[in-house]
Amino acid sequence: MKVPPRKAVEANVLRLARPAAILDMPLIFTASEEEGQLLPSLQQILPAAYASRIDRHEIIDSLADPAVAEALSATGQRQLITAGISTEVCGIPPALHAQRDDYQVAFVADAYGSLTELGHAISLRRLEREGITLTTTAMVIAELTGDYPITPRSCGPTPAPTPMTPTGDRRPTGCC
Repeated sequence: MKVPPRKAVEANVLRLARPAAILDMPLIFTASEEEGQLLPSLQQILPAAYASRIDRHEIIDSLADPAVAEALSATGQRQLITAGISTEVCGIPPALHAQRDDYQVAFVADAYGSLTELGHAISLRRLEREGITLTTTAMVIAELTGDYPITPRSCGPTPAPTPMTPTGDRRPTGCC
């Protein structure tokens, strides 16, 4: 992976994992390799999600795997934030599939990467043309945390609606 550089993509996936853990977002991890290995740091940040990762047996479109589709449906959420490693192979197919299934999809462009700048750019243009929200790690974190305290308080404010959380009271599902 060259664009963005793999280390930057991995760092952004981990940056997304931390607020997801703090906000107790429902997460679905999938792996297409037989061993089901993901970034080792994810196991430390989100041990339950890591332990329940779904081996999709080399299925490119993760939502074509019945176990992944069932796990996503079980969250009850209709908003989906996607992050992963490969833009064209692991990112595009499930994002398009989720949108066809009436999910609001936010594709975290700097938490995916491609072997070529052209491949990454064309992939992002296609998603945008299809109506999928393109975003960045910093934008997702800012929208999820907003201007309210992360630690719940009994008299604390209700989170304000944002494009990522239009009702102001539900968190999107994270998937990588």
